[in-house]
Amino acid sequence: MARNYQNSARNNKNRKSKSKFGFKWTNTRVYSVVEEQQKQAVEPSPPQNLGGMDKGLIALTLCLIAIGILMVYSASHLLSSRHYDGYSYRYLQIHIIACAIGLVGMYLTSYLPYRFYARFANLFLILAFIGLLLVFVPGLGASVQGAEGGRFKRWINIGLPINFQPVEFAKIALVMHVANFISRNPERVKSFFNGVLPNILIVGAAFGLVYIQPDFGSAFLLVVTVCIVLFVGGMRIWHVLTLAGAGGGALTLLIVRDSYKLKRLMDYMAMLKSPDATSYHLTRSLDALESGGLLGLGIDSSLQKISRLPYPHTDFIFAVLGEEFGFIGAVTVTLIFMLFVWRGLHIARHANDLFASLLATGITALIGLQAFINIGVVTGLLPTKGITLPFISYGGSSIVLSLVSVGILLNVSRSSSKAQTDSN
Repeated sequence: MARNYQNSARNNKNRKSKSKFGFKWTNTRVYSVVEEQQKQAVEPSPPQNLGGMDKGLIALTLCLIAIGILMVYSASHLLSSRHYDGYSYRYLQIHIIACAIGLVGMYLTSYLPYRFYARFANLFLILAFIGLLLVFVPGLGASVQGAEGGRFKRWINIGLPINFQPVEFAKIALVMHVANFISRNPERVKSFFNGVLPNILIVGAAFGLVYIQPDFGSAFLLVVTVCIVLFVGGMRIWHVLTLAGAGGGALTLLIVRDSYKLKRLMDYMAMLKSPDATSYHLTRSLDALESGGLLGLGIDSSLQKISRLPYPHTDFIFAVLGEEFGFIGAVTVTLIFMLFVWRGLHIARHANDLFASLLATGITALIGLQAFINIGVVTGLLPTKGITLPFISYGGSSIVLSLVSVGILLNVSRSSSKAQTDSN
């Protein structure tokens, strides 16, 4: 009788032991919390049972969207008039349509349970690779002439004003895959051959397909984001150092074998030695920021955007913003992005489970790193590389999928909010 009582007490103690991302014990059997959460994805909770959304993240996102619409008009209406027979609103129209579609997607994904992405992570990854391959199919892939004479194959013609850019979907799909991979067996990521290497091979294949489009900026962003998710997920530090060394060597080899990229790097190195030895792109960008002064010249008063500044509505829109709204405007936008990253990491920290935490971390890293690279290029902190400013630069699929990503973050925040409410 005493033995039965002791066994009963031991079982009750095991039932009470919990781990947020680990395991829970029931009697003598061990169940993975991750497996139970994936089973719950089959029967998702109805929207009304979710907690409140992160209002700070919503406010920051809407603020960036509003700034983007204003700046796209200011930076592109002269260019649009030149390319479309005097019609000044072509780029603005497409941008507003993309924002509207993206906001609808953000609303829908804020209600779609995030475990849905864990369930179909492998399918999304396959679709991402199919999309990256379709850009090379004649008649389907949209080929665009670049300013330096080369041709870019980055879009799929879907018969709408907004062409689809598969790399934007691939960024999110890779984050979902890696987050799902780690959350299924967190200990596996500590093994190089069983955990790290399989993910590196996948992201390496994606890097190659994006690199030959060519889109070196997005390819680099893919690799760095996946490495961040792996590191946060528990990758050992010596694995990080090994990958950093191998990646640095591969990056050096790619740059040395490409005369155009090598020239940009040499221009950047020359600028570090002498501020006067800047490239054409950076010279025009710095001229715009300098002429803006403290308070700027005023909306639609930029001079550098008139046939001087390259890509004023996409890659260098931050320079136009700095010229028209001055140092105060540029710093304000930078602070908004910093607050956005803070809210994203806050959501990741308070997520219900490991998959949600890694998914939120990856999405925040994608948007934050892209903003950092764009602002760094425009201000001369980084070598010149074409990459857009999230939510602000003119774009179609970039805007849509960025807003969809925010919706996923909001769903993670809703779920964590409900969990905290239930615990109280």
